Amino acid sequence: MNDDRSLTIRRANYDDLAALLEIEHASFPGNRLDRRRFRYLLGTAHGVILVDTAAAGGAVRGYILLLLRANSRVARVYSIATHPAHLKRGVADALLRAAERLALSLGRQRQRCEIRVDNAPSLALFARHGYRVFGHHPAYYEDGLDALRLEKILRS
Repeated sequence: MNDDRSLTIRRANYDDLAALLEIEHASFPGNRLDRRRFRYLLGTAHGVILVDTAAAGGAVRGYILLLLRANSRVARVYSIATHPAHLKRGVADALLRAAERLALSLGRQRQRCEIRVDNAPSLALFARHGYRVFGHHPAYYEDGLDALRLEKILRS
């Protein structure tokens, strides 16, 4: 595994749209981002999408979408996904670390997310990175499943 994964992570651009959609559809059965939403978020100041391109030929292996509201000290991980062909290779870990560094550099003091209560891999990922449950959203997802709210205090 690559020790300096930060070199393979960059901001997404419009050329990454097809790869982002492929990862999204391969990763989530519902509540998916569509082409229009990705295009909007790629061009807005309050959304940042980071991608991992360590695959051969620079193919996108995964992404993390961070929402950054103006005048807020909180960054929100809206979505994180790894292409199924690249699971268990540290992609999500590297993306989450990069998002935390970016949020901190932009003056955010906390990073939050919502995760399905049945998504054990994501809950384990965020727990490994020091996120703690601080809330609960009943029937948060379109299929009626609940979400846990997680938060981490960011430190340099």
